[in-house]
Amino acid sequence: MAVTKQKSASVSQRRALDRKDERVRRTRMRIDAAFVSLLHRRAYGNIRVSEIVKKAGVGRPTFYAHYAAKDDLLRSQFERLVAPMIQVSSGDGAPIDATQFFGHVGSAQHFYQAFMGPDGGPAPRVLRDCLEARVRQILSLETVPRPGLKESATTRFVASSLVAVLECWIEQGARETPQQVQGIFSDLVRPGVRSNRSA
Repeated sequence: MAVTKQKSASVSQRRALDRKDERVRRTRMRIDAAFVSLLHRRAYGNIRVSEIVKKAGVGRPTFYAHYAAKDDLLRSQFERLVAPMIQVSSGDGAPIDATQFFGHVGSAQHFYQAFMGPDGGPAPRVLRDCLEARVRQILSLETVPRPGLKESATTRFVASSLVAVLECWIEQGARETPQQVQGIFSDLVRPGVRSNRSA
C-alpha cells in the first residue's frame, strides 16, 4: 500500500509541475507578444515595463518574476529567436554565417529600426552584448577561462562589424539580398578572424 501511495503522490506532483510549467510558458508568451506588439509601434527606448504588463494583462510582480528588466526581456528574445540564426559558416569566408539573420532583418526592418534608431535607448548595447556572446560561442572562445586581449577584441570586432553592416544596410533601404550582405560582412571580418586563429 505504501508503494501505491508514493507513486500516486509522485504522479500528482509531476502533474502539478506540468501545470505550473504550462502557466509559466503561457505567461511568458503573453509578455513576449505584448513586447513585440509594442515594438511594431514604438522605439525600444520609448517602451516602459508598465506598458508591457498592461498589454500582456499581467501584474508588474509577474513580469519581474520572469524577467529582471526590459533589457532582460530583449536578451531573452534574442537568445531564443535570433542567436540560432547566426551559425557556423561552412565556407572559406568568415567563420560566421549570418545570412538567415540578415534575411530575418530584411523581412522585419521596422522591427529592427525600433532598436537601432535614435530612440533605441540601451537596445544597441544589449544587442551587441548578445551578438558578442553568440560570436564567442561560434569561435569557441566561451570555454577560454580568461580570454586575452586579442580574443576579446576579435569577438567585439566581429559583433560590432555585424551591427555596422546591419545598420548601414537598413539605412540604405536594404536593397541587397541577405546573401550579398553576408558576402560584405564576410569580406570585412575574414582577415581579422584569420589573424586571430593563426596567432
